[in-house]
Amino acid sequence: MIGINIKLVRVDSRLLHATVQLNWNQFINADQVWVVSPHYVEDPFIANVMQLCLPKTMKVNFYSVEQLMEQLQMKANTKVMIIFPNLEIVEKAVRLGFYTKEIQLPYPASRVMLKSLTEYFSQEDIKRIRYIQEQNIKLFFQTTPYDNKDYTIFTK
Repeated sequence: MIGINIKLVRVDSRLLHATVQLNWNQFINADQVWVVSPHYVEDPFIANVMQLCLPKTMKVNFYSVEQLMEQLQMKANTKVMIIFPNLEIVEKAVRLGFYTKEIQLPYPASRVMLKSLTEYFSQEDIKRIRYIQEQNIKLFFQTTPYDNKDYTIFTK
């Protein structure tokens, strides 16, 4: 089948960094990383720095939400990892028709057992999470591929 094959969707304010590159690349086998952040679309310096984090066989691209939606319509045979910096931009993409089965978030810095979303997310982000879930998209915590996917806090 020819088309965009989304291998992983991640929300991470750090965008593309060593943990993502070193841990995830070998497990997801993506050709490209798409960073969806309007702040960096026209910033060649950031693009060059982030490209240095990747193997030569992978390419990083920066898109606005609207550009992401255009790219997803392409017929190119491409395997991609999509990184959003925050839930606000994810919600905007979902409102414009972006769909994926699930979205990964890294565990909070303090990996204490979280009992509720309010311990980690703002009220605005909780509303975004619920909207995204209403679109039949699951969210889970997982920092590295060696961690189990943790859906529990998002189901409460």
